[in-house]
Amino acid sequence: MKRLIQQIINRCSVLVLLMSVLSLPYVQAAQLSAMTARQVQKSLEFQAEEQWKEAAVVLESVGTPTEYDKAFVNRMLGVVYWQKEQPLKAINALYASVNSKVLDEEAQRASERMLADLLMTQSRYQDALRLYYPLSTSKELRQKDRGEIWLRIAQAHYQDEQYSKALKGINAHLKLASAKPSSLSLKLGSQLKLKHWKGSTRTLKRLIAIEPRKKTWWIQLVGSYQRLNDKKQMLNTLVLAKRKGITLSDSEKVMMAQLYQQQGVPEKAAAVMAEVNQGEADTTGLVMEASYWQHAKEWDKAIVAWERAASDAPKYYWVAAQLSLQHGQYQKALSLLERVNNPEKVPDVELARALAYDKLNEFDKALLHAKRANELKPSDQSQSWIQYLTQKTP
Repeated sequence: MKRLIQQIINRCSVLVLLMSVLSLPYVQAAQLSAMTARQVQKSLEFQAEEQWKEAAVVLESVGTPTEYDKAFVNRMLGVVYWQKEQPLKAINALYASVNSKVLDEEAQRASERMLADLLMTQSRYQDALRLYYPLSTSKELRQKDRGEIWLRIAQAHYQDEQYSKALKGINAHLKLASAKPSSLSLKLGSQLKLKHWKGSTRTLKRLIAIEPRKKTWWIQLVGSYQRLNDKKQMLNTLVLAKRKGITLSDSEKVMMAQLYQQQGVPEKAAAVMAEVNQGEADTTGLVMEASYWQHAKEWDKAIVAWERAASDAPKYYWVAAQLSLQHGQYQKALSLLERVNNPEKVPDVELARALAYDKLNEFDKALLHAKRANELKPSDQSQSWIQYLTQKTP
């Protein structure tokens, strides 16, 4: 953010300075002494050809017989030195011009503005602010110009990490000028630094209205709602962003799925995770999908997801097998039980096989597995199965 602001400052300052160059010949040139006027005209001819070194030499040789001549020439030297990439000389020349207080009011204000902008480019924010603040209250300035000065004030305070003052400055700017992404971004940056989460949501909505295709604003809006612990609005923002054509990352989709689950919509949570899990998928994502399908009572989809998770983590074959048994997929359950490799689960696996074969009316096999379960780990449950199945076996 700070680097972006500095780039904006630099670009705008150059424009202001160049416009000042063009206006200089006409600013009460009649007040100049004849000798200074000739030298000024000669310098302007060099400037028109972008011969800045020659232009500076001419101005530096001016005798400046009057205070006004001196202030006028220093003002021009400020521009020329800037073009020569000599910012310190430019600043000193403009300070000399401004401090003389002999320029007419309009030229004085323009010179102060030029100097403040130059100070901004050199990161001398407090020095710039001492010039900007008086200008901001000048009744002689147009609304547009005062709006631009308040923007500079906000930028200076932001660069100097004075975020409350930056926020006041940008609000003053927005009262005088239409909102643009750059000014709203500065306001947002200040609000985030100050942890003004409610204010940041309002600013982000304005940014989205202007730049609906910029993903950054959507995700930052989600973040602000997260700070406010407003999970409903977090979900709404992600859903709307997706509808508007914003491409969400897998991590953002996972967040959306979790929010759907928390809002009591497991089927949508599962559908989002299924989208995430297309192609390569990690175990955590597959387990989330399976759990969500299970909560949504989509048993077939849950079993498939558990089985897929088990291909990475075999412990989930037992979960998939149990779910298959509970929902009448007995052949599927037997297939999954074959892949359970946890030694501690062997007695339970044998009892599960007994149940599956019983449901398939294969009582001999069911009894065989019930007896194996009892041999491995005698229990009332296994003995009850043996007694039950013995009665069904001829």
